[in-house]
Parts: sequence; structure tokens; C-alpha cells
Amino acid sequence: MMKDKQNNKLSGNPKNMILKYIQDYRFNSIFVKSFAIILVLLVFTFTVIMLAVSNKMNGIITREVGSMSVNSLGKTRDRVDVVMEEAVQISGQLSLDDDIKKFLLPDTKELFGRDQTAKVKAKIEMYSGVFNYIDTIYVYSNKSRYIVSNEGGGKLSEFDDITWLDNLTEREYEPARMISRVKRNSYPYLISYIQPLRLTQMQFLGGIIVNIDISKMKELIVSNIKDSRETLTIVDNRNNILFSSNEKHIMKKIDKVDYYRDIKFQDIDGYQIIHDGDQELLVTVASSNEFNWKYISTVPLNAYDEYNKSTRGFYFKLFLACILISIVASFIIALYCYTPVKNILNLLKHPDIYEESYSVDIGLRKDETHEIALNIVRNLYSNKQMQAEMKTYTNIINKAQLTALQAQISPHFLYNTLENIRWRAMEICRGDNEVSQIILNLSEMLRISLESDQQLVTIEEEIKNTKLYIKILQLRYEDKLQVLWEVDEAAADYHIVKVSLQPIIENAVYHGIKPLRKLGVITISVDKLEDKIVIRVKDNGIGMSREEVERLNRDMSEKYILQEDHIGIRNVNQRIKLLMGDEAGLEIESEENLGTTVTLILPLPKTTDNL
Repeated sequence: MMKDKQNNKLSGNPKNMILKYIQDYRFNSIFVKSFAIILVLLVFTFTVIMLAVSNKMNGIITREVGSMSVNSLGKTRDRVDVVMEEAVQISGQLSLDDDIKKFLLPDTKELFGRDQTAKVKAKIEMYSGVFNYIDTIYVYSNKSRYIVSNEGGGKLSEFDDITWLDNLTEREYEPARMISRVKRNSYPYLISYIQPLRLTQMQFLGGIIVNIDISKMKELIVSNIKDSRETLTIVDNRNNILFSSNEKHIMKKIDKVDYYRDIKFQDIDGYQIIHDGDQELLVTVASSNEFNWKYISTVPLNAYDEYNKSTRGFYFKLFLACILISIVASFIIALYCYTPVKNILNLLKHPDIYEESYSVDIGLRKDETHEIALNIVRNLYSNKQMQAEMKTYTNIINKAQLTALQAQISPHFLYNTLENIRWRAMEICRGDNEVSQIILNLSEMLRISLESDQQLVTIEEEIKNTKLYIKILQLRYEDKLQVLWEVDEAAADYHIVKVSLQPIIENAVYHGIKPLRKLGVITISVDKLEDKIVIRVKDNGIGMSREEVERLNRDMSEKYILQEDHIGIRNVNQRIKLLMGDEAGLEIESEENLGTTVTLILPLPKTTDNL
């Protein structure tokens, strides 16, 4: 029956049990604490790992982006180099053409006529019509000061685009070169390949100028640019900007543009990361394979955020996974921890459903909680036993209290009665006599007992009270009893339990000396040692057997409950132990026909507590 009741308490529908657990505030407390601990540990671990991975990934992404930028700039360089190389080839082919030579070296005015000009223009159009990035091609004769182009021809003084002329004439002895300029000082921007032509080292004939339209070449370049924020720049060996996707930089010295101030490009190819204000720039440099140029690509590093977006998305998903794992793990841990806690709480709330035995199966898994529950069951069983014992002790105490109340009435009644008897004896005998003296001593003993509510008195007071009792004994046993006192005055002020010596002397008289057929002698000695007071009551009575001595000593070493009908030597021993500690007590030595010695031991220091 008890088993069934217990099993019903610990079993049930799992879903209902889980629902009850979730609703219980103790379960919620375990769940929240577990969730917080697990989440902190996971987030901390996740953060450390992600910082390391992120740092590693940023390096990998930077290298990947840098490698992509190097490859992209390399393709742009190859395309531009091809275009520029074609311009160089066009200029070279025209310089070797016979009709061009005749135009540059006219021997007569006929050679310089319209037919010759038309032939030169036809040669030029052969190239300018094929390559759409070519804006114009100029053939200039220094001797005749005449220019022919795919747009027409005429005298130099009548030509409207001559911004290239100074560069040609002032550097006529230098090799061919490329410059950036603006056509007719307005539009468009051009890259002009200027090739001086000489008959001899000292004889300057003129030049061929191939003009490349930057806007058309830009279409070719931009098609290879991945981001609109990327800036592509071509710089010659004199730091002149030949081309830039930012037209504000064209025709300037690169070291005069603030944007390029921190970029090192002269002797370095590859990519580098530089800080420009609040942003980081990915700078890629590539050297031309055909010309003494540098290609420079600059793009904000955040332009490649799409590579980081996927990583950040992964981090976010992983963080959400950490929270989900924390919730699930916390719930499992809370459920695992709360189940035995719930059973233990159930055990504490309803102890009656368990058997009074610590071997009972209490429905717990075999771990620490099982041992805790078993100890609780043991304690419950022990408490029940203690309650039963306490009930017994309470009954005894109640009886003792009743006896004490009765004892308070009896001495008062006896004291008053003895006083009346004493005065009546004195009236009959017309004066003091032995009877009145006995009554006087007895009533004095009762008065001392009644007047003081202290359980401890000085040894001096106890001796005084004991002598009153001895006087009563000596009136009856005048020729049979002799009492000798040996008291160390140093011990007189120390304390002893009240009415301790009288029961010992009473036992000596009635059990030792009374059966004796000769004079009985009782010797009472009081000695103060270093750590205790020793009082010995020795008589020359009939003594006791060894078995009886051993029984008495054994009884006095064990717990002894005071009985209302006896105040013998056992009670004295127990009262001394209760009031002065276990170190205090009585010891008995005796031999048959030789006498008995009762030793009373009182530990120091003295005490004056009122009990």
C-alpha cells in the first residue's frame, strides 16, 4: 500500500510532469542560471574563435582581393599596352611610307601640291578608320610648316590644334614619347604619341603624332574595372599622369595630387593597403611590359564587403545557433537536475509516504542525490525516534516538576511543624533538652535548604550544613560515632553542589557503621590540588564486595535519571556532573570488613553561577 502510494507520487504522464516542471519557479531558476552560464561560455568561446577566424579570414580575403586586383590590373595593362603599341606601330609604318617621305622632303612646289596632300591623307585614313580609339593622326613637315591629318590639312598657322607642337620642336632630338593633352584646349583629352623624324642626326624633318581619344580608351579600360569607386591611373617615368579614370587628375604631376601622396609605386609592383583618412585603400601597382609606365589602381577596401557579408551572415547564424543550443542544453540540464530535486522536495513535503527505513526505494537515480535522499530518510526516521524519546523525557520532566512542587510544600510544612514541636517539648520539659536540640538542628538544616535558591554553595557553607546533620547523628549514636575533619583552608572558598556531603555521610553511617559492633570513625578530608578539589569521606565500616563496588562505579559513569523516591549516592554523583561537568563526580573504593572511601572530585576554576 505504501509502495503504491509512493510510486503514484513519483510517476505520471511525462508531458504533464514536464509542464509542471516548467511552471515551477525552482525549475525556472535552474533553467535561467544554466542558460546564462552556458550562453556566456558559448558566446565567450564563440567570440574568441570568431576573432581568431575573422582575423585569419580577413587576411585571406585581403590576399584574395589583392590577387584579384593584381590580375585585373594586369589585364588592363595588357589591353592598354596593346593599344599604345598599335599607335607606335602606326607611327612607325607611316614614317617609312614613301608618300610620307615625299611630303616631309618636297623638292619642288609640285611635289607639295594637292595630289601629294591627298595621298598622305589617304595613308592616314587607312589607320584612323580602322582603329576607333584613334582620334586623329597628324603628319607635320617642319620644312614646309604644313600639316596633314585625317580631318584635313593646311598650313601650321591655320591649324587649330597645335598643343603638341612645342613638345615636338623643343625635344626634336629626343626619342618618341607620349603625352596627355587636351585637343584645341577644350575637349577631348588625348594621349598623343609624338615621334620626331630626322633625315640625319642634325636634320629635323618633322613628326608623326598619333592622337588617342582617352574617352574611347576609357571604355576599353572601364570594362575591366570591377567597382565604380576604383580609380585607374597611368603614370610615365617623369611622374606625369597620362591617363586617369578621374579626369581631374589628367595632365598633372602625380606627386602634386594629394590622393596619391602616401602611395609608393616607383619600385613596387603588387598590392598594398594604405590608410586614407577614415578608410582603407587597396592600392595595386603594375609596370608596363612595353613602356616605362606604371599602372596604379586604387579602390576602397570596403568595396569588397560582399566577401565579408557572407562571413558576417555565417557569424550571425552561428550566434543564433549558440543561443538555440544554450536554450536546449539549459532545458535538458534543468530537467536533469530538477527531477531529483523535485523528488527530494516531495520527500521533505510528504515524509509520511516513505517507509521508516533508509533502505526504501525512493525513485531516484543512483548518484549523489540518491545518497542525499537516503540521508534525509534516515534523518526523518531518527527524528521520529527522537520525538518518541522526547515525549518520554517530557513525561519524566513533568513528573519531576510535579515532585518539585510537592517538595516545595513539604519542607515548609515540616519546618513549621518542627518549630511547633520544639517549643512544645521545651514547655513540657521546662527548658532546652536533647529532643529540642535535635529538632533545632533539623529545622536549621531545612531553613538553610529553603532560604537559598542556589544549587552551588561554598565548601565552607556545605561543611557547616553537614555538621548540623552530624550533631543529630551523634545525639543518637553518642558512643558509636566519631567524625574527624581535615580541611585545607585554601579550598574553603571554592564551590560544591549543595547537599553533597550529607547523603555520602548518611550512606557511611547506615550501610557501613551501623552494622558494626564497635566505634565507627568517619574521616572527612578536603584538599586543593593544582587543577581540582578532592574530598574524601572514609569510614571503618563493614565495607562492600568487589562486585557491588564495580556496579556502583559503573552506574555512576553512565547516564542516570533522578528518581523522585530516592536521593542516594547515585543522585549526588549525577547532580555534580550536571552542574559542574563530566570531569566532576564520585569514585568508590571499598574492601569487606575494612571500610569504604568515597572520593568526590571537583574541577577548577571555581564558579559562582546561580542555578
